[in-house]
Amino acid sequence: MKKKIVIVDDHKLFLEGMEGILASVDDFDIVGRACNAESALEVIRSARPDLVILDITMPDMNGIEVTKIIKRELEDTKVLILTMHLHRRMIIEALRAGADGYILKDADSREVTDAARAVTAGFVYLSLDVATLIVRDYIRKLNVPVSDGSHLSELSTREKEVLALISEGMDTKAICSKLCISRNTVDSHRRNLMQKLGCESLADLMRFAIREGAVNLDE
Repeated sequence: MKKKIVIVDDHKLFLEGMEGILASVDDFDIVGRACNAESALEVIRSARPDLVILDITMPDMNGIEVTKIIKRELEDTKVLILTMHLHRRMIIEALRAGADGYILKDADSREVTDAARAVTAGFVYLSLDVATLIVRDYIRKLNVPVSDGSHLSELSTREKEVLALISEGMDTKAICSKLCISRNTVDSHRRNLMQKLGCESLADLMRFAIREGAVNLDE
């Protein structure tokens, strides 16, 4: 079954170009287009599309606010932001509003169709530039030095097991049960991990564990 798509952009020439690109794809059906937020919402409410491809900058209401309305009224409708803005604040606000993807207008036609397919299949799609900005910002905010792997080699097998379970979000009780060890032993391993990894607090250790993910016990 074809996926129904509505395209929203305040530049008519760009809108026509996007419609031409997507209409050429067999599994897409363009059921509406609009040049402003008010008319877009009318079309979306009537057509109930599978996907809305939406610009952020519009004269009457920005695309982030439109995304919030779409997600509130039509939770099954996916939203793919297609914009010229590579700004951290806009990206975060769009994703918080419920956008399922964010790509830039300098993308080629193949990336646009790939993004549309990914989003309608239930995945989140970010263009390479957007993903790079978000990941770098996330790592910076962790506020823990990036490990070169040398400290991990100093850990015992049991310490690696504890670190891996911490990275999965397990609390002390769960770790005790999983490894069949006492609470005091878990606390001791945590203290040793903090010392060996240069973490000043349990919060630092948790951030380190989440960032590093599961530890390879064969290292």
